[in-house]
Amino acid sequence: RDALVPDATYWLGESYLQRNRTREAAEQFLKVSTDFARSRKAPDAMLKLGASLNALGAREQACATLAELERKFPQASATVKQGVDREQRRARCAA
Repeated sequence: RDALVPDATYWLGESYLQRNRTREAAEQFLKVSTDFARSRKAPDAMLKLGASLNALGAREQACATLAELERKFPQASATVKQGVDREQRRARCAA
């Protein structure tokens, strides 16, 4: 597969998010985090997936996604880690 596909898929999700098409955004972020789990965009996609799921009212799935992100990517960037903390507070995830 083309190395740019994960990035393009991620940015498609971002564009959906900016247009308040949260379900479509979540689908793209899920695709990046599953089909391209080793790509550099995977941690960011999981963060956005968690936020999207929470926005869709799927709080438990959002919390599970954010917890999985922490397990799968312990070396994620500080920005991603801060985003996880923020989204876990928004979703009221158990500590």
